[in-house]
Amino acid sequence: MEGSANSKNVGNYYALAEYYDELLQDEEALSLWLRYIEEKPFHTVLELASGSGVMASILKKKGYEVTASDISPQMKECSKANYDGDYLLLDMTDYHLGRKFDLVLCICDSINYLYEDELDAFFCCACEHLNDHGRLIFDMHHRKRLEEFREQYIEEGYVKGVPYQWTIQSDEYEDTVNEHFTFYTDEGMVQENHTQNVFYPEKVKKIMEKYFECEMIEDFVEDEKILVVGYKK
Repeated sequence: MEGSANSKNVGNYYALAEYYDELLQDEEALSLWLRYIEEKPFHTVLELASGSGVMASILKKKGYEVTASDISPQMKECSKANYDGDYLLLDMTDYHLGRKFDLVLCICDSINYLYEDELDAFFCCACEHLNDHGRLIFDMHHRKRLEEFREQYIEEGYVKGVPYQWTIQSDEYEDTVNEHFTFYTDEGMVQENHTQNVFYPEKVKKIMEKYFECEMIEDFVEDEKILVVGYKK
């Protein structure tokens, strides 16, 4: 890959936001999520880690009252291409909105950006923002992702006319999946690192059951994603 001699490292989604939909959008997974989301009736939804706003847009067009959110200002800005509704900047482990929802949603393995000791705060905030009998739905990495990326995965190509390299490799000692993105822009090489923590499902369930009745669908995407549905106690 060629690019300028200039190089800089940036924070999560600072550079990737612009290319997110082209590189990471998963239409099949969106359909799977929708099947479980719409399994029970609801009207209001708070989506955490909404990213580029694709799911928020789908739900809004279906007639649901949607509040989107993310911690990344860059993702919020990029979401304007997909979603024209309420979009908040917030930390999904620490927010106080003063209102409640029928559903709290967090997809695309976003919970894996948290550390295990942050999970209680995540579940507590979600529970506090749910109506009685409300649901929390999220997905997370299957443990087999650690095996899948034991050997480094490398993808190269062009996105929006910009050469890029995307590598993924797990660290089975640290229980992490590590992604590295390099974009060879006209202004120089931009590098961005993402580290996601891969949890033991039984540990997640134990923490979650303080607030929710928990259902885990471990074959949601075989050997890749576990879907978790929590029913507020």
